[in-house]
Amino acid sequence: MLPHQRQYAQAKFRSIVEDSTGNEFEKLFHRLMELSHPQYMPIRTYGNIGDLGGDGLCACCRTLYACYAPETFRVSEVRDKFLGDLESAVIQRPEQFDTFVFVHNDQRGIHSIVSGLIAQQQQKLSSITFRQMGPRKLWYEALDLSLSKMEALIQEPIPIHEVRYGVGMADLEPLLQHLADTRPQQAPNDEIPLPTPYKADYNKLSPRAQQVLQAARPYIYQVGQYYEGIIDHTEQDEVAAGFAAYYRQMRKEYGDQPDEILWHMQRYVVGQEHPRWERADAADVVVTFFFEQCDIFEIPPPEWRPSPREEA
Repeated sequence: MLPHQRQYAQAKFRSIVEDSTGNEFEKLFHRLMELSHPQYMPIRTYGNIGDLGGDGLCACCRTLYACYAPETFRVSEVRDKFLGDLESAVIQRPEQFDTFVFVHNDQRGIHSIVSGLIAQQQQKLSSITFRQMGPRKLWYEALDLSLSKMEALIQEPIPIHEVRYGVGMADLEPLLQHLADTRPQQAPNDEIPLPTPYKADYNKLSPRAQQVLQAARPYIYQVGQYYEGIIDHTEQDEVAAGFAAYYRQMRKEYGDQPDEILWHMQRYVVGQEHPRWERADAADVVVTFFFEQCDIFEIPPPEWRPSPREEA
């Protein structure tokens, strides 16, 4: 799948998730999981036995999924849904799962009530691993789909011709605006080295690509400040997971072209359209931050050193 096609699919998928509640969201989740995991089994409610605490089961990875996507969020209902599904599953499916995943459609992230419930039950039931899966993680599941499967997921053809987008990963838009608004007029005078003197060489990035990383390096502290200042402390981890997933996909497609991969990581942030300079600079800072955090590109082995020709 071409990058602009994947970008189109991401925008469409996000829109579908936003508009889906109740049974429609559950159908979307089943469709995604069946396309991405052949062993996944949707569970339907049957008579007076219900669904035994789960909406879907992946037997090979022993994971049980419970979906919750109401039209109107009510704390009492989400608590009853979570605890009710979990109790039913523990009693009636004790030998079938080791991981319990609460699937939701909240674009803003998991509600504090749910996070608290998950933490409480994790302490109470230490033999079970608890996870949550929201819109971002649902999209990460879709990243590896082929073109035909992606079209089946969003239920429409994806344009073959290139479409230029001015917005890339929508979840990064507040961060990009923060970087554009708060960037200092001048960078520090001292040259700041890359996180490892060998990572860029190990990944065979060209001198020009390394200049892009080096120019953005003095400003990456702003990204850390941004994530420290927001309420949702899982935000950075989820965005990092998205970067890592997209990087793996780009590496599959452009494994022997590291500069091409870096360029696509920039487009992942800002979209296919050539951005204004302040947004382009902000995108470079974001990519460099996750490069330094080792979420993208490969980490050289401790003993690895470039050859004299590479160092020249």
